[in-house]
Amino acid sequence: MRFLTLLFTGLLLASPGWYFITIQLKYVSTIESLFYRFILASLLLEIIRRFSNEPPPMQMNLRLWILTLTQGVLLFGLNFWCVYEASKQMISGLIPALPAIIFVPALLIECFIEQQKIPPIKIWGSAFALLGIFFLFFHEITTFDTAHLFGLMLVFFSIFFTLGGSEIAKHLTQAKKVPVLWLTSRTLLMGGLFFLMIIMAGPGFSILPNETEFFFSLVYVVVFVTCLLYFLHIYMVKNFGVSSASFLWVLLPSTCLFVSTLFEGYVWTIMTTAGLLCIVVGAFLFHFQQMNLKQKLT
Repeated sequence: MRFLTLLFTGLLLASPGWYFITIQLKYVSTIESLFYRFILASLLLEIIRRFSNEPPPMQMNLRLWILTLTQGVLLFGLNFWCVYEASKQMISGLIPALPAIIFVPALLIECFIEQQKIPPIKIWGSAFALLGIFFLFFHEITTFDTAHLFGLMLVFFSIFFTLGGSEIAKHLTQAKKVPVLWLTSRTLLMGGLFFLMIIMAGPGFSILPNETEFFFSLVYVVVFVTCLLYFLHIYMVKNFGVSSASFLWVLLPSTCLFVSTLFEGYVWTIMTTAGLLCIVVGAFLFHFQQMNLKQKLT
């Protein structure tokens, strides 16, 4: 019951996030919106870290700082730049669909780079997930909607930036024992500084809009989506495991599409329902294998 409550809370917090991003982009450029988001989130997370008494890392040499910078640019820089630009081309509720099947490219990397044998249940899970994406974007694929397909391509590229940043984070937190909150506040800062350099090298900052909906959407994305949702995910990972916590992201496209239905006029079809069901089934099969393996090792 506690897991379902946390899952529902996470979906409730995250679902309006992509719609609020589209509101911000009505007033400022993509890079400005991302700069404000990550700089403010970095400061807020650092304040929380200090109140939580999390110790700083024992030692940070030049190599570890370079890895931290790289993680920030990949995860909170290029990754979000792609998905923000994609939000200009497609319904915001569809954007979380591709990141929800991030286990598929991760499986391909595991297969071709690490030369590991893949269990059949993982192959079936990946097949269902890909079939779900095909159903979900059936209209865009069959009508060759170039704007939506360009947005889809941007989100697809963002997955690989996410994977790269996540692998670096895994190395830093597990192998190098870098504290999680300390690392996250620094990588958010790196992402913000990355966009600051782009802004200063380009046209510079535009006039900060004096609109209530802009500030409300920015505060919501910074506080509830970037910080609180991050804490909730970490708590779920710690208490229920990675496989269980990942269902927060698997179910997110469904709830985001409900928000898009209310505010962006998205119309559900049989293909929409079939696509979402296939993604959930694929994720369940994939993570069921992970849970079985973990139990055997235990």
